Amino acid sequence: MSFEEFSSGPALTPAQQALARRRIRKFLQRTEPGFGEPIIALRDETNGSIPMHIHWESADEQDWRIVGVDKPHLDKRILDSVIVECRVLFSETEDCYLPGIVKALQTLSPDRAIALRPLKQHVAQLVRNGHLAIQADKTASMYSGRLESDNGMGQGRLLGSDQIAMDYIYGMALHEDEDRRARLENVSSQETIFQAVILTLNDLLHIAANVREQVLHDIDVGHISIEQNN
Repeated sequence: MSFEEFSSGPALTPAQQALARRRIRKFLQRTEPGFGEPIIALRDETNGSIPMHIHWESADEQDWRIVGVDKPHLDKRILDSVIVECRVLFSETEDCYLPGIVKALQTLSPDRAIALRPLKQHVAQLVRNGHLAIQADKTASMYSGRLESDNGMGQGRLLGSDQIAMDYIYGMALHEDEDRRARLENVSSQETIFQAVILTLNDLLHIAANVREQVLHDIDVGHISIEQNN
């Protein structure tokens, strides 16, 4: 629903407003502290990113080589459980679907629809059209060292963590998509796949936290009310 529809269309019914309030209440409940663990616990405390530590060595202080990389690790069972927990944020059928929460804010405060456009765009970086997605001009958090064309994508750019994560989430964790599974077989290691998923879920959780902060701010300053009797 666009701003023009908010401003010039028919007034929202009490039922529509009640639905928007219910979705926001449910979103706040689902995203309380602890949501998204243990990925949040992996974050670097200085900037909220998922750190990797590269170890170099040299015998003569000139010819350096990488001897190891410390990466975050979660086993498959735990990672899959976090994917299932976070699914409510990117599945269009869920009340906590992030674009739907932004729309609910606009529903309850239509005069602020334009002001909320940056939040809508922020969410659309990763969640749109009913699922997790890749933004063409977005730089991935990590690259695998292979080309997308090597994995059946048909493009001559490096395969990014976002594409790897989408293939795992939709090809294995949530569905059995044979095309996506085939691309995953061409990724260098399972460790690389899991790391890509961790990075993508971390991005998703950052976006969800920002939406939650906006919701709480709007409630605090009186832009919206989510009480059931309103």
